[in-house]
Amino acid sequence: MTSNDPTASRPTYPQPGPSSPGKGVAHLWRIDVPVVLRTDEPHRYLSGAEQRRTARMGDPAVRARYQTVRVALRDVLGRYLAVPPHLVELRTGAGGKPEIAHSPLRFSLSHSGRLGLLAVTWARDVGVDVERPADGRDFGALAARYFPEAEGRLVNSADPADRAGIFLRLWTRKEACTKAAGGRMLGPGLRIPAAGSLAAGDGLVTHDPSWCAPGGVWTIRDVPAPVGYQAALALAGPEPARFILRRWEQQ
Repeated sequence: MTSNDPTASRPTYPQPGPSSPGKGVAHLWRIDVPVVLRTDEPHRYLSGAEQRRTARMGDPAVRARYQTVRVALRDVLGRYLAVPPHLVELRTGAGGKPEIAHSPLRFSLSHSGRLGLLAVTWARDVGVDVERPADGRDFGALAARYFPEAEGRLVNSADPADRAGIFLRLWTRKEACTKAAGGRMLGPGLRIPAAGSLAAGDGLVTHDPSWCAPGGVWTIRDVPAPVGYQAALALAGPEPARFILRRWEQQ
C-alpha cells in the first residue's frame, strides 16, 4: 500500500551526539581545494543533480573545485547526521540560503582560490566567508563607494599596502552576516557595521535592523586563514561564540 503521508520518505536524523556542535560552538572545517578524491563512485557522495551539474562543467579546474567542496560538504554533514552523504537532503531556504531539510543542523560554505571553509552549528544560524584579493582593484575607492562613511575613511586612511587586507576583513565580516541571514550582499549587506575592533575581531556584535529580520543581531569572529586570505564567521544572536577548527579529509 502506498502511504499518503508526505513525511513518509523523509530521512530520520538523530539528535546531536557527542561529535555535534554544542551550544555557542561552531565547527569550522578547512577544505583544501581541489583535492584528489579517492572515490571513483560519485554517487556515494553527490546527489543526482550535483552529478549532472558536474558533468556539464567543461573546465577541469572548475569541475575539480566544485566536486571537492560538494563532496566535503556532504561527507561532513553525513557524519553528523549518521546517513550516507548522498542522502543528506539539501534544499533552498529563505533568501536562497542552503539548508538541510527537516534538521536543526545549520551550515554555511565558502571557497576562494585553493581554500574552502565549512561552518556547522546546531540550531543557530551561521555564515562563513573566505576571500583573497584580486590584483589591480582599488580597494579605497570600493570602500568609499559601498561601505558606511566611517569604514570608507578607515580603509582610505590606511597605508596603501594594508588597504586590501583591511577592506577584505570588513568585507568577509559583512558577507558572513549576510549569509547567516540569507540576505543579499550587494546592497543592504554592504551597509552592515563591521569595523569594531579590527585587530581582534573576537566576538564583535553588530545590529542592523534596517535590513535584517527585526531585532537581527550577529556575533562576528575573525577566522585564521593562510597568508593572502581573509575569513570571518557570523552567528545569530549576541551570545558568546567560539569555533573549533578542523581539517577535512575524505574518509
